[in-house]
Amino acid sequence: MHSFLQYIISALLLSALFSFRQQDDTPFEGRAGIAYYHFSHVRDTMRPSRIWEEDFQLAFGPQQSVYFSATKRRQDSTHRAAFEEAERTNSTTVNMGAWRPVTEESVYTNGQALLVNRNFHQANYLIREPLEKTDWQITTETKQILGHTCQKATGTVKGRTYTAWFTTDIPASFGPWKLHGLPGLILEAHDVANRIRFTCTRIETDAALPSGVSLDPPADATSTTNTAFLRMEAAYREGLSANAGSADDVRVENATVNGQQMNAPSNKPQLNYPLEHKLTK
Repeated sequence: MHSFLQYIISALLLSALFSFRQQDDTPFEGRAGIAYYHFSHVRDTMRPSRIWEEDFQLAFGPQQSVYFSATKRRQDSTHRAAFEEAERTNSTTVNMGAWRPVTEESVYTNGQALLVNRNFHQANYLIREPLEKTDWQITTETKQILGHTCQKATGTVKGRTYTAWFTTDIPASFGPWKLHGLPGLILEAHDVANRIRFTCTRIETDAALPSGVSLDPPADATSTTNTAFLRMEAAYREGLSANAGSADDVRVENATVNGQQMNAPSNKPQLNYPLEHKLTK
């Protein structure tokens, strides 16, 4: 078990360093609209007070968009600085500071397809999904969000029914995550149970793309399917489990995440209310 933990920690650090250096090589690209969202999700209905919260950005042009975790980018930036400081001082210790779980994948749309980019073992994989047309029911109800008049619509996306508020002030048919297809930018959305919520907190209509961000998916990504990707992840985990305990004894103590000491998992929350009710194969 100790060997397993050592292997996991080493793999995470190497993967993070690889990711950081990949981002450093990516230039600025053009100008776009950028919408900032706060995302909340009750993943375990038996523990409704345990809410996953994360910040995201949606960068969009006339025909393309990319949706990615801003929380991940901030955390990566902090960790990258720690790696660079360790390299500068020739230190064998890297102070990673606080760490929190984040969404690793990015979602791209281009008017013809929806593409999900996932990184696994230092390689990019691109999962193509059909750009499903949502049968939005647009109502006459309106409200103000961030100074924009927004109109209410309801529709089913990935197996869950959402209420969305969009504005024609910004005539871009994009939205957070995989919500799209309305005649204006979606600024707010939630599912019928109000366990999944996207809330726009800020909009920039003519901004430079953040460093390392492109509206095009990575050119080096390998095309695959969701089923094949999950199978690959499962095979890798099984391989690690089979090799656990075969090397030197390693003890991990006093680990902290978000300032809280983490002990052995006990009564771990379950993902019984996934974002996608029906996964795309």
